[in-house]
Amino acid sequence: LPFPIEQACFFDIETTGLSPQVSSLYLLGAAYVEKDSWQLSQWFADDYISEADILTSFATLLSRFDTVIHYNGSTFDIPYLEKKYHAYHLASPFLGKKSLDLYRQLPRKKNLFSLPNQKLTTMERLLGFQRGDCYSGKDCIQLYTDYMQKKYFRDEAAQTLKHNLLLHNHDDLIGTVLCSQLLSYLHIQPSRPHYQAKEDALILSARLDCEVPIPLSYEQEGKIVSFEKDILKIHIPFYHGTLYHYFKDYQNYYYLPQEDMAIHKSVGTYVDASFRQKATAANCYIKRTGLFLPLPTDMETKQPTFQETRRSSRTYLPWTEQTVLSEEDCLAYLIHAIHKKR
Repeated sequence: LPFPIEQACFFDIETTGLSPQVSSLYLLGAAYVEKDSWQLSQWFADDYISEADILTSFATLLSRFDTVIHYNGSTFDIPYLEKKYHAYHLASPFLGKKSLDLYRQLPRKKNLFSLPNQKLTTMERLLGFQRGDCYSGKDCIQLYTDYMQKKYFRDEAAQTLKHNLLLHNHDDLIGTVLCSQLLSYLHIQPSRPHYQAKEDALILSARLDCEVPIPLSYEQEGKIVSFEKDILKIHIPFYHGTLYHYFKDYQNYYYLPQEDMAIHKSVGTYVDASFRQKATAANCYIKRTGLFLPLPTDMETKQPTFQETRRSSRTYLPWTEQTVLSEEDCLAYLIHAIHKKR
């Protein structure tokens, strides 16, 4: 996390419906670090009159933290709770707190994780978390109704239902805490870059300033980006063919039709006028055939680059055995691969 974990409180709620006006808050869970160890607190309503007590207890706990962390809580949990606090004439404990919604942060990297959706359970599976709970939030509404009925009739099955409800909230909290590890992909920075040229590809690698929580590999603009512990690698296939370097100030160039190339007027003056013509934006180029390193679409380099056509957004760097990539270019390539807006 971009701040000390001791400053944050993770939380999740369970309710009997979506509308706070016609539904009840029956369970609220919070996870936090205290004295270097994780703590998990849960407030469970085994009656229909404990909402205010739960809200007050949670507000007391939250007063110790600067930040609340949740999964899609900006859409549901926080608005729901704030309306409940207002209904009971209680001050909202979220005022002045920083709020970090993992659901809204992580979609920036959805292609990175190659997942079908951003559900909490889907993200948990990515991290290898096996839930003990097998119910959805919607299922739990009926479980709570069954629990309240069986509790009233002193049915022993009520305790099993209560256990399942607490377990669902417990696993939601654990999953949220684990998902916060994925934020490391938003903040990691590479250093000490190194590259190795092979026959058909360039391999870029670098150290990361922290270990990633899980190994990952994904494709981006034709290259393979992979993370393993504190190592980042990018496999970049070379392009083989003929490409063009276009000169922007075509007014200062002549085009030589026989050679199919442009030369600067300071040199072209010595070419017979019958073998030259004023260059245009479309033919003011030199061409080259061979191997090229494809560059990210928005990456700039001080070295001359080539394109397939004048209007192509993709640029390429000529590659030979003598080509040298600067550390600046290597880092720019690596940073683009991990921090490009997805």
